[in-house]
Amino acid sequence: MSDIELLHLAAQDDQTAFAELFNRYKVSIFQHAFLFYQDYDKAQDVVQELFLKLWQKRTEINVQSSLKGYIHKSTRHLILNQLAHVEVVEKFNSYYLDAHPEGVNEVEEKLQEKELLEILQQKIDSMPRKMQKIFKMSREEELSHKEISEKLNIAPKTVRQQIYNALLLLKSNLKYLFLFFFH
Repeated sequence: MSDIELLHLAAQDDQTAFAELFNRYKVSIFQHAFLFYQDYDKAQDVVQELFLKLWQKRTEINVQSSLKGYIHKSTRHLILNQLAHVEVVEKFNSYYLDAHPEGVNEVEEKLQEKELLEILQQKIDSMPRKMQKIFKMSREEELSHKEISEKLNIAPKTVRQQIYNALLLLKSNLKYLFLFFFH
């Protein structure tokens, strides 16, 4: 049975078809993730997280040509998002430790992290509607610029510019947030 046929069956909640897709791609996804992380557990986590997302989005996935290409592109997006998240957390921790050399209070840290995430979500929610939609499609749904442009019937350049503008907006707001939280 072809990948596309298995994907259509999985979209109809066929767990056996989805398991077959998992068996076909788990090794190559693991190898791809292992090349990035050089860590067995992290690579395993990537495989599990990717297939969890695929299962959750199984009814929305619309692969035109190659499921293999889609899965590998999704793997790359997932790894890059994880690496970006690690970088943000490291910067957050660095700023915090610089501002509070007496030590870290875990409860306070969790509260600040929660507050920061809430403020970040508010900033995303306050973006112009079109920018917000494009940004969420890129970051939450992990769609490429081309996929977003096709879904919204707009030029890929417009998608790129909207995402760039959204990131600039968030970055400028984050500077002030770090000053507020870590002075």
